[in-house]
Amino acid sequence: MQSTSNKNLSKEHSEWKDALSFYKDELAILKNRLTEVASKNTSLEISKEVEHFQNQFLIQHEGIDILQHDINEHLKTISHEMQDHAGHMSHEQMDVHQALSNRFETGEKIFKELKEEFMGFLSKVM
Repeated sequence: MQSTSNKNLSKEHSEWKDALSFYKDELAILKNRLTEVASKNTSLEISKEVEHFQNQFLIQHEGIDILQHDINEHLKTISHEMQDHAGHMSHEQMDVHQALSNRFETGEKIFKELKEEFMGFLSKVM
């Protein structure tokens, strides 16, 4: 068992959850913009790009939901583990925490790249 600060882990989890909530809100805004573009542009080329972004936004939304769920489950697990083991957490849970951190960072990068791609698309069609 490894001792770690529950406050540090909780802070990091809270930051992840806040960021993911923000990204979900941003996705809703991007979807609304996409709906506007789709209603004003009916060419086949634009329709294909609209469909691409619809699919990507759906994938991002699902990914955020899954990551939020996994973070919540991890929080429950480490909370129980730290209670049961006097503030200590197993190496396995530290590995899970690191994997969640990596998933969050990767998801954040992908989301930012998608948003940048979408902004380029908007500038082209507006």
